[in-house]
Amino acid sequence: MHTFPRSSYAVQLFVVLMGLCFLPVAVPAFAASMSISPTSINYGNNPVYSGSYYYVTLRNSGTTTVSLTSATISGAFKFAGITTPSSLGVGQSIKIQLKFVPKTTGSFTGTFSVSAQNATKVSIALSGSATNIPLSSLTASPSSFSFGNIVVGTTSTQTVTLKAGSMPVIIYGATTTNPEFTLSQLTLPTTIAAGQSISVSMNFKPGSSGSTSGTFTISANAANSPSKFTATGAGVSTSQHTVGLTWVPSTSNVVGYNVYRGTATGGPYTKLNGSAIVTTSFSDSTVRSGSTYYYVSTAINSSGTESVKSNEVRTAIPTP
Repeated sequence: MHTFPRSSYAVQLFVVLMGLCFLPVAVPAFAASMSISPTSINYGNNPVYSGSYYYVTLRNSGTTTVSLTSATISGAFKFAGITTPSSLGVGQSIKIQLKFVPKTTGSFTGTFSVSAQNATKVSIALSGSATNIPLSSLTASPSSFSFGNIVVGTTSTQTVTLKAGSMPVIIYGATTTNPEFTLSQLTLPTTIAAGQSISVSMNFKPGSSGSTSGTFTISANAANSPSKFTATGAGVSTSQHTVGLTWVPSTSNVVGYNVYRGTATGGPYTKLNGSAIVTTSFSDSTVRSGSTYYYVSTAINSSGTESVKSNEVRTAIPTP
């Protein structure tokens, strides 16, 4: 019987590698991808029928549009903020509200999932518990605000204090009926310890002239939830005022005049003109509504020497 010489390791390895070249390889057919954060939520302990809610972010993290096909949730939980079928463009994201809605006491788990035609499904693990615990209260102070007249396009800020009662309160929602009124320095969800309070900035930025109002609604696991407070204000248009100045000509041989303006009597003053004014009048259109200004002038001779300042003139700019 004829025996073949034993192959070297190098030859054997070559044969193996050659064989691998013919194996089928599965390659993904698309570059769509989506992510969701956070990937788990624990709602903690809540009163029955008074579960809190969280916002999660679904993002297109791939290089092509994601075709969303379905969104599902299980357990004692509900969702809002996403519709299917729909699409999510490259780099885009949406906020989805996941609410815990326990109808009985006990511990609960669930899963929220989003599926797509061309991307891997993403999910969030949900958990929470419900007991017959008494509810605390949440108060907003003051309960109404007046911003008065605010120039259109500018922002005025006041402070509202939110205080918890005898037990901790979790604030999980804040809405306004008027987009010209907003809240800042409030991160949701946030917990206020029993008997403690937090300060929240309330802003008014009128987009047009006229009186307006808004109502803020604060949702929390409190007995009096939702808590509400109101705000009023008026937008006023900016008016362009002009101050016209005239003076008696100097009796000396002069080549021009300088005009100075200050915001306090006696100065300091700032020169308003670039080159010397050859007439005996000047218009100042850089004034602001509601401000008071003080003006003086000087004369300049042919050698460039400037005279002493004239008597001061005061003018108050109307509002608006």
